[in-house]
Amino acid sequence: MNATNQTPARGGRLRALLPTLLDVIVPVILYFLLKKLGSSDFWALTLAGVGTGVYALVNTIRRRKLDFIGILVLLEIVLSIGLLFITNDPRLVAIKPAFYTTLTGVYFLFTCVVGKPIIYTAVTPIATEGDPVRTKAYARAWDESRPFRLRERLMTAVFGVGLLIEAVLRIVIVYHWSPAKLDESFVISQLPGIIVIVAVLAFFGSQVPAISKIVDDIQEQIKHQGTRRTNGDAAPAPTV
Repeated sequence: MNATNQTPARGGRLRALLPTLLDVIVPVILYFLLKKLGSSDFWALTLAGVGTGVYALVNTIRRRKLDFIGILVLLEIVLSIGLLFITNDPRLVAIKPAFYTTLTGVYFLFTCVVGKPIIYTAVTPIATEGDPVRTKAYARAWDESRPFRLRERLMTAVFGVGLLIEAVLRIVIVYHWSPAKLDESFVISQLPGIIVIVAVLAFFGSQVPAISKIVDDIQEQIKHQGTRRTNGDAAPAPTV
């Protein structure tokens, strides 16, 4: 197994999960900062959610591409604005992330059966690091290796199911406590998300060596084929 190629693949999946980790941590920090500045529970939760949404929206504009993540960000902002007019219950705002977490989980599962799984698509540029030979090997692995496809779909499915479980637990935790204990319930409601991320990372780590081995083998085949063609072109023409 090529350890050099395995490390970027693992690192690529870690970097792909970083935005999810930030979505868990940043709102909590913003919430307590705004509470410290005198905001009510409702407004602290609303502004914390919109703040992270605006940051993600800026990144979407920079990419000049409205992908699924960009659509989720727009839905989050629209939902935040809508909640301003229909409720003043801070608990409803606190469970708002469960809405787009559910959508994300469903989308992840959808890509397991239609097209290519989102994990495969998302980490391809990072896992191949722009190497044309590695990129070609990665694409061929999907086309030619059933175990490769199975593992990519399995990782995506595990992440998708984890997101759905996190969404349900968030709602249960927030509504288990009264509005007077929102600080406690809001913080505790982040724990399922952290547990999901840790579990997904551990599961991905168990899958990466086998995936990297498949891509490494195909990459070596491509290199050998290229070497044979080069040697054949360089060989002198036979005399008649």
